[in-house]
Amino acid sequence: MQSATVIVNPVAPNLPSRRHLREAAYWLHSQGWQAEWALTRSSGDAIAMAARAAQEGRSLVVICGGDGTLNEAANGLAGSETALAVIPAGTANVWAKEVGIPRQPIAALEVAIRGQARRIDLGRASSPSGEEERYFFMMAGLGLDGSIAASLPVNVKRYLGAATYGIMAIGQSLTYRGQRVKLIVDGEPLETRLLMMVVGNTRHYAGVTQVTPRAYVDDGLLDACIFQGRHTLDIIFHTLRVAAQAHLRASPVLYRRVRRLEVRSETPLPVQLDGDFYPGYPTVFEVVPAALTMMVSQKRLPLFRHRTPRP
Repeated sequence: MQSATVIVNPVAPNLPSRRHLREAAYWLHSQGWQAEWALTRSSGDAIAMAARAAQEGRSLVVICGGDGTLNEAANGLAGSETALAVIPAGTANVWAKEVGIPRQPIAALEVAIRGQARRIDLGRASSPSGEEERYFFMMAGLGLDGSIAASLPVNVKRYLGAATYGIMAIGQSLTYRGQRVKLIVDGEPLETRLLMMVVGNTRHYAGVTQVTPRAYVDDGLLDACIFQGRHTLDIIFHTLRVAAQAHLRASPVLYRRVRRLEVRSETPLPVQLDGDFYPGYPTVFEVVPAALTMMVSQKRLPLFRHRTPRP
């Protein structure tokens, strides 16, 4: 029998019912899989559970939760041969939408065991010394984006879902101000007044639009979209441009495809990784090519540059 670990975040919004999860467990066993089911209890549990699954030689880890729980599992599996899959839950589950994972648990498990096993890049956010680091598989957001994530009350987010982002974004946009920064982009210095920057490994943002629409998850690069400006009016114009998908043609927006990017500023910029605030205030963002195996739909997916899995 092949072996898997299924990690369930019991407090994730939009979690499948116990009956549906029980049916999914029976179905997975009927397909010749031996699965250990585990519940997270606190932040960081999925990192340890996924790392243990890789150490035990399990071929698959399945996350039943949102993008935040997926991020933890990716941090536990980075560099291993154990594949990662998802039964969608959570506030938005942007990754599931990007790669065609159905919401029904059995249908999602079918992708997990019969879909494409694709090796993807990861982003790595770290301090200049490298002592603190955290992987992200979709995006890092700095400045206004990080400030919005930092202001999100977890309990409110759980009940209001994606609407919470919009509510908090309006409040933060009224007071947030751009900051002078120096960016080192693959060794090239660039000085600007930064409102927000998204360093994307994937394309979708909050499940509603695309901020880094040229990104590929398997090209060995990250896509940095840099929004320049000072105050609320600039933020409004940036928001309208992104909604119209016209932001890449606007002069206050810079778009770079990079391997390594460093941010230097007088005041540390707040950062979100895969939708959740990260308190470590990292300043270095770099790509780690082909660092993780993800199970995705058998369909041809625009997110992948290579049409077939690389050997």
